[in-house]
Amino acid sequence: MDNSKARMVVVFIMMVCASVIACISVIPGVALAGGLTYEGSTTIGENIMPEAAKAFESKTKIKFAAIGGLGSGKGFKAAMEGTADIGGISRALTHDEKKQKPYYQTIGYDAIAIFVNGKNPVNSLSKDQIKGIFTGKITNWKEVGGADAKIVVVTEVKTGERATIKAFKEMALDDAEFGPSKEIDKPHECVQSVSSDEYSITNASLAFKESGVKVVTVNKIEPSAQSIRSGAYLLSRPLNLVSKELPSGDKKAFFDFILSSEGQSFVGKKFVTVR
Repeated sequence: MDNSKARMVVVFIMMVCASVIACISVIPGVALAGGLTYEGSTTIGENIMPEAAKAFESKTKIKFAAIGGLGSGKGFKAAMEGTADIGGISRALTHDEKKQKPYYQTIGYDAIAIFVNGKNPVNSLSKDQIKGIFTGKITNWKEVGGADAKIVVVTEVKTGERATIKAFKEMALDDAEFGPSKEIDKPHECVQSVSSDEYSITNASLAFKESGVKVVTVNKIEPSAQSIRSGAYLLSRPLNLVSKELPSGDKKAFFDFILSSEGQSFVGKKFVTVR
């Protein structure tokens, strides 16, 4: 074979390879060599995805290339724009989100807990008291049965992208605006702040409970598995995974895995399973 024919063969092979790669890249649900990607809720991203992704890879040899935590709103947007394979949303989808016709699956249930310092004598708060504290109308612990001390409210950064902020505002504050608060970026850091300040309070996923804090009851109801599933606990919410379309290929494999008994065991470590 002369040089000109050899060059033609090489060019033809390169064109065929490029076409195959292009075709694979547009098949829904098929991940390329880099692996699957997750973006969205830190509640899901920090407490479920790391262990679940590791077990999933061990079982299927399908990897996760990235597990992000930019918040539920950004996770939904990333999934719908195709910049992430799977989005995580730790709340119910909004009407506008549902209008975009995503595929979504509830993988478990969470409770937004009200955390106070372990030394605080307050063990229970009513919904009205919680609303008063977080809107700034109740400013002293003695107004709710505690010490004569100023209440230090700690919250995540209050943006519309944060699922916990959005869900808490709807369920506990009746969509009223938050009052003044000490804003901290990550929910587990909010809980850590409360553990070191006797007069502080925060709201965060029950999964972020740690030593030095305690969970108060809401309307005298504890966030138990039964009360969360039934909705009797006021601040209950679903944990959803989202895909732009009906998942197939590697994405479908992960959706199937997380709903299996093995996958649900990772959800159940800190949350309430769907079964």
